[in-house]
Amino acid sequence: MQRNQEDEFDEEFDVPLHRKRPFGAGIKRKQVEFVRARDPDAGLSTATTSTATFIGDLYATVVLKTDAENKDAKTSKEEVREAAQICPDCGLDVSSTTQPHEAALAHQVSLQHTLPPSSLDRSRMGVRTLTSQGWDMDAHEGLGREREGIRHPIKVKEKNDRLGIGAVTPKAKEKKKEYMPYPTNKKDLKRHRANERQRHERLQREVFGRVDVESYLRGDGSDGELLNHDNRKKTSQDKSNQDNIHFARHLL
Repeated sequence: MQRNQEDEFDEEFDVPLHRKRPFGAGIKRKQVEFVRARDPDAGLSTATTSTATFIGDLYATVVLKTDAENKDAKTSKEEVREAAQICPDCGLDVSSTTQPHEAALAHQVSLQHTLPPSSLDRSRMGVRTLTSQGWDMDAHEGLGREREGIRHPIKVKEKNDRLGIGAVTPKAKEKKKEYMPYPTNKKDLKRHRANERQRHERLQREVFGRVDVESYLRGDGSDGELLNHDNRKKTSQDKSNQDNIHFARHLL
């Protein structure tokens, strides 16, 4: 439908801005009638029960039924009330209001929640084979007819040896280093230090020593014989001098 040019323009299209009426000037509003506050219980309607039905029921229970039947009826009513207070989801007694019970942890756990989809790669050959055999990967159930098998695939571990399945190589036992007992008294400490010094000198001699230098320093034994001959000659001269001194004293 084509609009007319008169409908496209507003009635006050040609009126200047300073002469236009404010927004909502021509709208008629109904007056709101307020009611004064009264007694808060005045507006509440109380449920009235007819006394005739109450009296009739009381008469029927007294005349028509025995005490045992009345007790059975009371117990059955109490059981119905107790059954009505038990939650069908979690099986707990609803002693308080429904909102705190629904927010309880036991009630939340008992509810059936929506499970997230499986994170397995659907393009794998094994997953496609199991799915074709009727396994639902999003149902979070195990393998097998009773759905009691494993839910997740076995983690693959690289095997770099030639041992059989389940074979374990025995680990080599670490040898404990034996330490020599440390000396406790002064005598043992002195002997221990002397042994350590000799051991250190022997190692130094074996590592840094030379055969030709050692043989030169030690000698072939001739130097020792000459030294002993000189010593014997000197001692004999000293002895002869002492004899001469004694003889001169005897003459005096």
